[in-house]
Amino acid sequence: MIKSLNIKQTKFCSHYFESGNAFESAKKAGYSDSTANNANAVLVNNRGIQVRLQKLEQELITATNWNKARIISELEHVYSLAIADNQLTSASKTLQLIAQLTNAMPNATAKEINHTVKFERLLKDITPQTATISDSYETKLVN
Repeated sequence: MIKSLNIKQTKFCSHYFESGNAFESAKKAGYSDSTANNANAVLVNNRGIQVRLQKLEQELITATNWNKARIISELEHVYSLAIADNQLTSASKTLQLIAQLTNAMPNATAKEINHTVKFERLLKDITPQTATISDSYETKLVN
């Protein structure tokens, strides 16, 4: 079970949610310099603070009606306007944002490449092999 937040933690959440700056938010909430210097590790990683920040985010989404579907819809409109005005750079950036939001284009770190073939195996596959038909006759086989 997550403990309720104290007054400083609650103030920190409010400031951090507005600014995204952990150090400044910790200072405004009344934390010492040493705690503020380590605010990302000490405060932002605190489970109770994370839950509170998620709740603040959800409240903002509900209050403003800005959800993923609406954002994608607005971006589609921006894309259409950019194409109509022949603004290809803007259109491309808009498509990238849509792709990120819809997970249609995973980033490079999400791609997994499986290289299990050994170099010797590849070399063997491309090197012509000889097959013995009899003890006195050899022929080269080309793959």
